Amino acid sequence: MARLHDSPEDPTLGGAPPGHSHILESIFASMGEGVLVANEHQRLMLMNPMAEQILGRVATDVPVAQWPEHFGLYLPDQVTLHPAESLPMARALRGEAVVRAELFLRNAERPAGAWLLVNSRPVRDEAGRLRGGVSIFTDVTEHKRVDAAMRTGWEKYRSLYNNTPVMMHSIDQHGRLISVSDRWLNRLGYAREEVLGHDSVEFLTPESRRYAREVVLPTYFKTGSCWDVPYQLVKKDGQRMDVLLSAIAEKDASGTVVRSLAVLIDVTERKRAEEALLESERRLRAILDNAPTVFFLLDTRERFIFVNREWERLFHRTRQEVAGRTSFDVFPREIAEALHRTNEGVLRTGASVELEERVLHDDGIHVHLTQKFPLIDANGAAYALCGIATDITARKRMELSQRFLSEAGRELVTSLDYETTLQRVAELAVPVLADLCVVFVRADGDRFLRPVAVADSSPARAVDVREFLRLHPPVSEGLHGPARVLSTGRSEASGHSRGLLDPAALEEERWAVVRTLEGRPSLGVPLQTRGRTLGVLFLVSPRPGQAYATEELALTEELGRRAAASIDNAQLYCSAQESIRARDEFLSIASHELKTPLTSMKLRVQQLESVLTADRPLPTEKVSRMLEVFGSQLQRLSELVEHLLDVTRINEQRLDLHLESMDLVAVARGVASHLAEQLEKTGCEFALVAPEPVWGRWDRLRMEQVMFNLLTNAMKYGAGRAIRMEVGLHEGKARLLVEDHGMGIPREAQDRIFERFERAASRNYGGLGLGLFITRQIVQAHGGSISVESTPGLGSRFVVELSPGPAENC
Repeated sequence: MARLHDSPEDPTLGGAPPGHSHILESIFASMGEGVLVANEHQRLMLMNPMAEQILGRVATDVPVAQWPEHFGLYLPDQVTLHPAESLPMARALRGEAVVRAELFLRNAERPAGAWLLVNSRPVRDEAGRLRGGVSIFTDVTEHKRVDAAMRTGWEKYRSLYNNTPVMMHSIDQHGRLISVSDRWLNRLGYAREEVLGHDSVEFLTPESRRYAREVVLPTYFKTGSCWDVPYQLVKKDGQRMDVLLSAIAEKDASGTVVRSLAVLIDVTERKRAEEALLESERRLRAILDNAPTVFFLLDTRERFIFVNREWERLFHRTRQEVAGRTSFDVFPREIAEALHRTNEGVLRTGASVELEERVLHDDGIHVHLTQKFPLIDANGAAYALCGIATDITARKRMELSQRFLSEAGRELVTSLDYETTLQRVAELAVPVLADLCVVFVRADGDRFLRPVAVADSSPARAVDVREFLRLHPPVSEGLHGPARVLSTGRSEASGHSRGLLDPAALEEERWAVVRTLEGRPSLGVPLQTRGRTLGVLFLVSPRPGQAYATEELALTEELGRRAAASIDNAQLYCSAQESIRARDEFLSIASHELKTPLTSMKLRVQQLESVLTADRPLPTEKVSRMLEVFGSQLQRLSELVEHLLDVTRINEQRLDLHLESMDLVAVARGVASHLAEQLEKTGCEFALVAPEPVWGRWDRLRMEQVMFNLLTNAMKYGAGRAIRMEVGLHEGKARLLVEDHGMGIPREAQDRIFERFERAASRNYGGLGLGLFITRQIVQAHGGSISVESTPGLGSRFVVELSPGPAENC
C-alpha cells in the first residue's frame, strides 16, 4: 500500500483533503512502476507497493543522501556505490529532469541484483517554487538480459559476418546492397562506401548480369531462395571471379521480401581445376576414342562405367546404353560367364591379368588379347576395373593358317599319285575348315561329277556320303555348287549347301545320316593352276547358320592352289615319265627306221663292190635296179629327216607358210598321181572324189604334205583295202576327207594319235609317229581343224576343214 507522510509545511504533498488522499493512494497502489516522492528536505514522502517490491525495502525516513547505502544502489559497473549527489532523485530535488537513467540494485533482499530504469522530475507548487521530487522506476533486469543477449548475438553475428571465409552480402527489396562482409570487400577490392546502396548486379559481368535480371532475381523474389547460382563477379581491378551464390529472403507479414542474406563461394580455382580436369578427361577420352584397341571401365559390381568408341563400333552399343549394365546384359550367357569369372578374380585379388578371351562380333567369335587390372583408391581398395583389349583374331587365324598350310605343304609332297594327294587334302580340311570335304576333278565329256576324295568328321558318315555321291552324283550343268565352280573357275560361298546333295534322293530313309549335312553353309573353291581348272574343293561347314568368313575363304583358296599345284606337278611328272617313255620308244623306232634304208643301201654297195672286185661284168638291168633301190631308200631317208626338221620348226614356232591362190582339187590330183605306183603296190584301190574346183589361199607344199601324210597313213593301216579321198566345199569351208577300211583306231587312242611320237598301232608298222602330229600343226597353222572318226576293224575317216582365206602364218 502506498504511504503518504503528512507534513504541515507542505500542503501540496501532505495537506491534500482526505478524499483526495484516498484517491491518490489507490492510483499509486495500482501502478506497475515503482514511485518514490521526496520533499525539498530530502525526506521520503511516498513509496508505492511496486517500489517496495522492486527495492526490497519498505518506506523509511532515510534521507536521499543515504539511499545508496540503504537500498544498495550502484553505478552500472555493479561495484561502485552510486554517488548520492548524482542520484536521479537528488538531481530532481535540484530542479533537473532525469530521463532513463540506469542504476544497479543489490541488497540482502535482492542478492542477485536488478537493473532499474529511472525517470525523475522536480515537483513545484503553483508559484513555481521547488517543493520536492518524484522518481518513477522500472525493473528492467530481464530486458537488460535479453538486450545483452541480443547484443552479444549481434556482435557474434557481425563477427561471423565479417570474418567468415566466404563472401556475404544483403540486398533490399529493390536489389540494392545494404550490407557486405569484410571478406566480400577484400576479395573484390572495394571500400564499403563504394558499394552500399548500389544495385548488386552492377558487380557482375554482362552475361551474369543479364542472367540475374532475366532469370534468377524474378524467381528469387517469388520463392525467397536460390541455391548455387553460377555468377561471374568483376573485381575493382577488372579481373573476373567465378562464384556460386545461394540466398534466403526475410519477408514481412504480407510475404514481401524486405531483405536477404546471400553467401558467395569463390569457385574460380575450383572451376579452373574442373575445366583442367575436364580438358584432361576430354583429351584422355579423345585418345581412348581414337585408339584402335578396346578400352572399358567396370565398377566393383562389374557394371560398365565407360567404353571407348572402338568398343561401341564392335558391339553396336553406345556408352550411354551400357552404362550401369553388366556383361550379362551385353553378351551371350556362356561368354558373359567367362568374362565374369576373370573380372571377379581381378577385383577380389587385386592382381592384373593378361589372357585371351572369346567375344562375339557380327561375323562370329573373335579372340581378344585382354589386359585387366584394378584401380586402387588411397586406402588400397579396388574401386574399379580397367580393361584394354586387342582383337588378335586375324593373327590367330594367320598362325593357324600358316600351321595348316605348312602341314598341308608337307602332306602334298608325300605322293605323286594325285588321287592319294586329293584324299589327303580332303582329310586336312576336316575338321579345321569343314565337317565334310569332297574333291571333284574335271572329266571331259562326262555329264556327272565324280568325287575322287571324300573326308568327313564322322568316318561312318563319310562312307555313306561317298556311296550317295556314287549313286547320285551332281550334274555338270548344275547352276550351283561344285558344277558352277568347275564351269566358272570362281569360288562360291553359300549360306546352305546347294548343288552337292540331291534333295529328292535324300528323302530315302537309308540316307538319314547324310541328311544331317543338308542346309549347312558351304564353300567351293576351284583347283586352279597355270590357267586351268583341274577340279573343285567343296566344303560343308560344321557350324549351321554361320557362313564361311572371308579369311576362311582365302585360306581354302590357298589350299586349293597348293593342291592344284601338287596335282599339276604329279601330272607333269607322269607326263614327263610318259614323254621319256615315248622319247625312248621314238629313239628306238627312229634308229630302226633310219637303219633300215641304210642297211639296204649298204647291202647294195657290198654287192656292187663284190662284182667289181671279181671283175665280172654287171648287167645293165641289175645296175638299174640297184640304183632304183638307192633312190627309194634315199627318198625314205629324206622324208624321215624332213619330218624331224618339221618337228623342230614347230617347236621353235618357225612353221612358215607361203600362201597363194590355188585349187585344192588340182593339188589332190597331183598327190594322187605321185602316189599311184605306191598305191598299186599296196593293193589299195583308190578313188578321188572332187566334182568341182575348190579355190582358196593356202601353202601348196604344205597342203601336198597333209594329203601325202593322210594317204600314206591310210595305205599303212588300210590292210590293202579301198581308200577314198574327197575334196569339196561344206558349209562355206574347204573339206578334205580321207577314208580307209583298215584296222581302225581304238577310241582311247583317237586323241593321242595327233601327239608327237604317237601311233595308233604297234611299232611293227614302222614310221616315226610324227606324220599326224605334223599334219595337225599344218592344218591349225592354216586356221583349220582335223578330226578322226574310227571304229576298230572297220576303218578310219580323217576330216580336214579349211577356211578359204586363212590367217597369216603362226
